[in-house]
Amino acid sequence: EQNGSSTCLPCKEDEYIEYPNDFPKCLGCRTCREDQVELSPCQAVRDTQCACKNGTFCSPDHPCEMCQKCRPRCPKDEVEQAPCTPHSDRQCGPPTGTFSSSSDNLIIIIPVVVIVVMLVLFFFLWKCCCRRSPGEHRVRGSPGALALARGGLHGCRLGGKRDLPGGRGITARFLSSRGRERPETLSFQVMVPRSSYPTVKPRRNLVPVQGKDPVILLRRSFDIFARDVPYKDWKRYGRALDLLENDIALAEMNDKYSLEPFFQMLNTWQNRQGMNASVNTLLDTLHQINLGGIAEDISSKLVQQGSFQYEVS
Repeated sequence: EQNGSSTCLPCKEDEYIEYPNDFPKCLGCRTCREDQVELSPCQAVRDTQCACKNGTFCSPDHPCEMCQKCRPRCPKDEVEQAPCTPHSDRQCGPPTGTFSSSSDNLIIIIPVVVIVVMLVLFFFLWKCCCRRSPGEHRVRGSPGALALARGGLHGCRLGGKRDLPGGRGITARFLSSRGRERPETLSFQVMVPRSSYPTVKPRRNLVPVQGKDPVILLRRSFDIFARDVPYKDWKRYGRALDLLENDIALAEMNDKYSLEPFFQMLNTWQNRQGMNASVNTLLDTLHQINLGGIAEDISSKLVQQGSFQYEVS
């Protein structure tokens, strides 16, 4: 180097350099191994190109210290999908027609199974539609009373519901053989099915205990909500609280393996609601998405914790 300038010289024989550089000398060319063949000789701008001999391969994804022999043939139940190359072994797999035939069988079997299951369900529903519950009573009385009861219950097969005039001392009018009406008192009991929906007690509202900040108490309750509301219902709960999908997605960006996403979701809801945020809204929303049992458990825990108390009506 003289006066800040460099002089570049061409590589000698059996030397090469591929890229612009400031090396003091060129690199030496490689020599192919015994298990390789030379594809192209070494040049001044490219090293010697070598490859495994026919019937052997060396994966480019792994360091190649020696070429490996390719599989001579595929097993009996498989066919060749790709031949042996210097860079990959022979690829074998099941015949192409095997998968398609299996798919055709599935296309036929699945609809048949679905139809059979639907027929079985329909049969059981039809059998149970008009079946009497243990609490029903048999109709007692005169033939006229039996006819009246049968006429009233005939709607069961049609799926309809009719209210029967049940009780004692029912007065009905029947035409006598003389063509005039005469009152006749029937004493019988009609079948009254038991109600399948027990009376549900209304939920009691909670109010913050006196002397403490309601906002702080509400925020403290988030811990119990996060532990009791199932993880699989978090998104559904957030949507029921009128949170945007973007709000739920931002909350999920927190640690997914902790309760932090649920806390973030409730914090967003509280900030949006402001002074209208209430623990009763959170509990009512659980009832709306059929998690009423969890809502009652949370109410009991909040009262036991001493943060809230039941409202006195």
